[in-house]
Amino acid sequence: MTGAIQQPGTASQPSAPATSEGDIPVLGPIHVSQSVVAKVAAHAASELPQVGGASHGLGRLPRGDLLGGGKPDLGRRPKVIAHVEGTHAYLQLVVSVRWPASVPSVTSTLRDHVRERVQQLTGLQVGAVNIEVAALIADTAPLARVQ
Repeated sequence: MTGAIQQPGTASQPSAPATSEGDIPVLGPIHVSQSVVAKVAAHAASELPQVGGASHGLGRLPRGDLLGGGKPDLGRRPKVIAHVEGTHAYLQLVVSVRWPASVPSVTSTLRDHVRERVQQLTGLQVGAVNIEVAALIADTAPLARVQ
């Protein structure tokens, strides 16, 4: 029979995690995947009422809506590609903007908002936030009919 010999009345206990000042456990590094950062950024972008998702699939082709592609929609989240290097994230967004909003004003607000929210929710420093405005969407609310 093999094994460690223990003194009577003692039990082996796992070692406690390393601690810093104030007995707070020191945790290991946390890695946030690029897909999670992209989803956080897309959700943050969709928090602005003037911004929505661009067309997708066959909708990007001329007359693609007839082929079953998706149209630009302010109710959908924008497409986001995230690249993470260590503690820094770099984002590329493809969005649609409500017409007649000022595109420079909307994109400036969008860039600041997405940067702040991604930093707040992931702890990553956000570098470049590139924005492509793929479509302008006019409000298509039906006009009141006069009778």
